[in-house]
Amino acid sequence: MTLKDLAVSFHFPKFSTSRDFYKAFGCRVCMLLSYQMISVYQLYIVEDYVHQTKTEAASTIATMSIITMVVSLTASLISGPISDKMHTRKVPVIIASLLFAIGTAMPWIMPSVTGMYLYAGIAGFGYGVYSAIDQALNVDVLPNKEEAGKGLGILNLATTLGQAVGPTITSTVKTATGALRLHSPSPSSWPCAPLCSCCAFRR
Repeated sequence: MTLKDLAVSFHFPKFSTSRDFYKAFGCRVCMLLSYQMISVYQLYIVEDYVHQTKTEAASTIATMSIITMVVSLTASLISGPISDKMHTRKVPVIIASLLFAIGTAMPWIMPSVTGMYLYAGIAGFGYGVYSAIDQALNVDVLPNKEEAGKGLGILNLATTLGQAVGPTITSTVKTATGALRLHSPSPSSWPCAPLCSCCAFRR
């Protein structure tokens, strides 16, 4: 294989013949973007938005982490088999993104420790469902099964993009406003999760 052949092999699939592939890409970007906007800055969100001290915030985040771990593991265990029995990825993806959106709205509605716990439980469950279905969904929409490695590599760029851009957006808001209140944790991240529902498709 020549260098030219190697370079040509890295071309992206055509959008006209790979719409579902790019929908999956957009869905993952939106989900990871929303998740990272909040999770990376949880300590500051709890301090600035819920008005807790560092000690109180540390305890709250520790409890949130336990809640998220339990519900995410539960969601991962049950959502995969349910999706297989339903023979579709569409419904679980829609449910997951809506749950995540609802979860991120909880602290916006209730700016309190209870709101943060509800966020951890509801959004964590939604993210667990999405994570469990995501890989199967990605395999389903590969434009060319013989180039699965390249296709999955492109989809993994969405993960990197969401993880990099999400905290950057939050940091920009913090720098521009001097506080996390204007966005914490929902107003700027909330719209991203419902977009994942719009990217859902039939298998």
